[in-house]
Amino acid sequence: MVENVVQIIQNKVTLSKTNRFITNEEINQLADEYGTPLYLVDEQTLHEKVLELRDAYQNFDGQVKIVYSIKANFNPSIIKTFMKDKITFDLTSLGELFFIHKLKVDPENVIYTSVTEELEEYKQVLSYGIKRIVVSSYFGLINLSQAANILGIVPKVMVRMNPEVGVKAEVRASYRNGKFGVPLNGGKVDSAYYLVKSIYDNPMLEFEGFHFHLGSQITNFVCYINALERLNSLLNKLKKEIPTFSLKTLDIGGGTPVFYNEPVPSPKEMAAIYLDKLNNLVSNHGDFTLMIESGRFLVAESSIMIAKIVNTKEYNDHKIVILDTGYHLLLDCALLKQEYPQEVATNTHNNSHLYSSNTNKQFTGKNIHLAGRLCDTLDIFPTSKMSDLTFANVGNYVLFYNVGAYSLVFNMPFHCQTKPPVLMKTFDGGMKLIRKGTSYDDLFAEEGGLIP
Repeated sequence: MVENVVQIIQNKVTLSKTNRFITNEEINQLADEYGTPLYLVDEQTLHEKVLELRDAYQNFDGQVKIVYSIKANFNPSIIKTFMKDKITFDLTSLGELFFIHKLKVDPENVIYTSVTEELEEYKQVLSYGIKRIVVSSYFGLINLSQAANILGIVPKVMVRMNPEVGVKAEVRASYRNGKFGVPLNGGKVDSAYYLVKSIYDNPMLEFEGFHFHLGSQITNFVCYINALERLNSLLNKLKKEIPTFSLKTLDIGGGTPVFYNEPVPSPKEMAAIYLDKLNNLVSNHGDFTLMIESGRFLVAESSIMIAKIVNTKEYNDHKIVILDTGYHLLLDCALLKQEYPQEVATNTHNNSHLYSSNTNKQFTGKNIHLAGRLCDTLDIFPTSKMSDLTFANVGNYVLFYNVGAYSLVFNMPFHCQTKPPVLMKTFDGGMKLIRKGTSYDDLFAEEGGLIP
């Protein structure tokens, strides 16, 4: 039955339109002032995505918190925008903690989900005032307990469980013997059941709830139903064995899909599949706070990368279009063959007589291939079904849509390439620089060129 509902939703969804929040004239002005490639972030879109997630879960029978996983994009201006929406932030490293500390984020609005779970790490996290900690192993729980005893702080502990359910997604995070979280049972110390029992036996730890994350770009949501059913069984078992047991928080992770190439359901259509299951948990086990954790969905559609076409070549019915960027700025193109939607914008400021007369020339062949500037065979940009490269001529610009997640944080200096500038279109329609581009001098110094 659920499978059929999911399929009906997917059949009804039409291709999303790309989020064009910039005019051709603004593109030309930015390229003139800052050069290309460059990134542009739209502040209004960031805000709207938070509202869209909140609206999707408005029928949940309890409090809902939107959580931003800052690994997707830790630019300080983006974090400041989300701070205005009073959302929670999920951290997974001391580097991210440093950013949060510098921006004076309220520790009450932070959860910390470590992979390494080291003692010194937990001591720093607790010292900052972060109380809500997600543990993923028995060894990590021991380290957290030691840090709590040293500092005299009682953390609110959430257990990251691995439901071990089948997931249809671009990137799966739940599967048997997976890296993240612990299985629900199994008779081992590294199980959700044993970790919860251990927390209740430790006066320096307070059990807060459960966390799970099934994957990225999920489009079939039966996996959530299966995960929640498995969780319900575990809750029933724990209630029988621990008289004081209560669930205060449940974080169901991310997975909300973003449009790149194929149609995707909206957050509201996604939530509708398993919202009844969540409300049944409330009915059976009491009120709890529901956390909806997202990285990609909250930031992806907020950003565009602007690159310039610097060369082309044609043979047979193919055209190779070479840009002044490469996969070092969109690493998912090489790692995941990510098919970002692309569009050509005419360079109206092109003063070169060699190229200006050809900017609106239409290519009549069948195949256009986007290639980067790197000397690497992987430096090819897959195209989306939404891509329009008809006027991909030298001097014009190519816009890459929905690049706000991971692209900026994956920037690499391969081939001595520097980081491009990042600008933000603010709520009032203005443009401000939120990250300076780096120079060759910066890169030389960073790579040790000035060390005697």
